[in-house]
Amino acid sequence: MATVTERTSVAVESLSLEAVRSLMQPQAAPCLSLYLPTHRNVPNNSVDLPTFRQLVGGLETGLAAAHPRHEIERLLGPFHVLAGDAWFWRHTRDGLAVLASDGRARVFLLQRPVKPLAMIMRRFHLMPLVRLAAAMGRCHVLTLTSREARLLEGTIWRDATSTVLGRLDPVALVSLPGHEPEESLARGDVVDEETFQPHRVERGLGPSGMAGPTIVHGGADSKQDDINADTEIFLRHVDAVVIDQASRPTGLPLVLVAGPKLAATFRGLSKNDLLLDDHIAKDPHLMDLDELAAAVANVFAAAAAARLAREIHLYEQGRAHDFAAGDFSDVGRAAVAGRVATLLIEADRFEPGRFDRTTGGIEFDGVGQAGVRAFGRDFEREDVFGAVAETVLAHGGTIVSVPRIDMPTESGVAAIYRY
Repeated sequence: MATVTERTSVAVESLSLEAVRSLMQPQAAPCLSLYLPTHRNVPNNSVDLPTFRQLVGGLETGLAAAHPRHEIERLLGPFHVLAGDAWFWRHTRDGLAVLASDGRARVFLLQRPVKPLAMIMRRFHLMPLVRLAAAMGRCHVLTLTSREARLLEGTIWRDATSTVLGRLDPVALVSLPGHEPEESLARGDVVDEETFQPHRVERGLGPSGMAGPTIVHGGADSKQDDINADTEIFLRHVDAVVIDQASRPTGLPLVLVAGPKLAATFRGLSKNDLLLDDHIAKDPHLMDLDELAAAVANVFAAAAAARLAREIHLYEQGRAHDFAAGDFSDVGRAAVAGRVATLLIEADRFEPGRFDRTTGGIEFDGVGQAGVRAFGRDFEREDVFGAVAETVLAHGGTIVSVPRIDMPTESGVAAIYRY
């Protein structure tokens, strides 16, 4: 979802694989790509804006060789707007990406640092975003008590050694038709706790004989049975609202946070296929935000490990029947043909070279980092791993970042085919 800073018209977006795919669409050349490591706090963030301006100066120098002054000003307009926005620079995170074309820009605040880079090409330089998006995930977190439910959305960042929850944002839900979205679902909005149950009997006199109506409990059921029944009604309502308004539209996994007894009851009645097997068996009211974030990260890490194990198993099965490949050349050809459904790629591995996006041909340049001419208009050498991943993503495939120790191939790539 895009938001707008207080003092600029440039939208700041959340990174996702869907956002990266949209950036792969044809753009008006030249395409300007700027990446910058940033800092969250003072005094470290005092160097961010000067470095940003230096990179923008490099873009200006590169454009001057082929564009008139007024055109350069138009192309760099979004960068100048950001440079002049003091509020923006006080609210950065760990990295910044600005992708601009035809005087319009898309801006991403990143939860991980990136190397400083400014490039002018016929298309956006997306390899850093592809790798970051492949290493991140999103999830919903349902915090639940017998009287209140809240839904949060979390962004998870994974690398070879850790899983970190970057942030937790509340998700507003509509409890009942015609009501406004709210950040919590209350049992009292769903269950009339005094009159809902049919075995409850209303009498006209109170204990003194003159008071208003009171409720007495008749029949075989006890008051505790009433409470349990009301809680179950509430939990079923919460489950239906979360499925309809959050899980089904997004497809995000759901992490449950609730006391042990309530969690068992909810899990027993839930119809949400995205509810993870593991949950956090603790009353959410007893957890601060940092404790909740750490617990959710642990649950998500376990779920991600289980998913990775399934993907590796599918890859091994597929190789036996020619539905998977681990040779880089085979993977490259399959990527440009749109055959790759899932690409497992070794985290943080880079190889400089050339990747032909027409034939899938690959040439490696040997050791060292990918060398690029930052302000040239031709881009001959690139990170081949990132280029293959970008191609898979452009054809609708899924990218999974894999720690080196878990990678099932020596090549650093493993592809599961669609057909």
